[in-house]
Amino acid sequence: MKNITIILPIHVIGGEYDTMFYNAFKSVEEFYEDVKLSIVCPLNVKEYLEKDPLSDKLEYQFIVNSGETDFCSQMNLGITTCDTEWFSILEIDDTYNKNWVSYVNEYIKSNEDIDVFLPVVKDINTEGKFISFTNESAWAFGFSEIQGTVDNEVLLEFQNYQTSGGLFKTEKIKEIGNFKENIKLTFTYEFLLRITHNHLKVMVIPRIGYTHVNFREDSLFWNYKEIESKKLSESEIAFWVETAKKEFFYKNKREVIYEIT
Repeated sequence: MKNITIILPIHVIGGEYDTMFYNAFKSVEEFYEDVKLSIVCPLNVKEYLEKDPLSDKLEYQFIVNSGETDFCSQMNLGITTCDTEWFSILEIDDTYNKNWVSYVNEYIKSNEDIDVFLPVVKDINTEGKFISFTNESAWAFGFSEIQGTVDNEVLLEFQNYQTSGGLFKTEKIKEIGNFKENIKLTFTYEFLLRITHNHLKVMVIPRIGYTHVNFREDSLFWNYKEIESKKLSESEIAFWVETAKKEFFYKNKREVIYEIT
């Protein structure tokens, strides 16, 4: 029985999104014996992708999002409908390393007390050139209380952690709450703060398990920097970091009063 669901949110299709989707899909298809895939999307995307069977090996399903199609809302729908012990997050322009599932299975078996596994992420640009690694700092000597893990104290000082490509224990996440879509910039940061505040144990697998396209045109964070109507100033960025630090105590989203001083 498969115990991992990979959640892939996609809000639009056609053009470059076709290529991104099929690359992401193929990276999951490698794991057909171990995982199933939930594609969270609007109805028109589902109909487009259903024109031809995507795979005769991988178990996959469409979850139609009839409401908001922002990343958080789509992920939350995927988590809510997840019926496996674990789930993972796959962004549309990213891919898993071909050994990812063997890595996570190995670490699940040898670390039964861990609730969240994060991979070392390889960040690349849109041309495929290496930019940096993310999540690897957990293995630096003296960085955290237990080498290889990430706790709340570490996160309050250091925000640069990537959740995509990670493995999350489904029931534990359902207990503490999903992503908060009203936190504009730092929703993944708040999510990790809430996870560690609730004493869930987070370990980084010290192997490259996920490749992330950093700063792709038309991506959320690209828009925050490049689109005039969506640009965030330094003070606005600081506001959302501080908002995450205030809101992780609460399971459910609360009203965020946007104030820049």
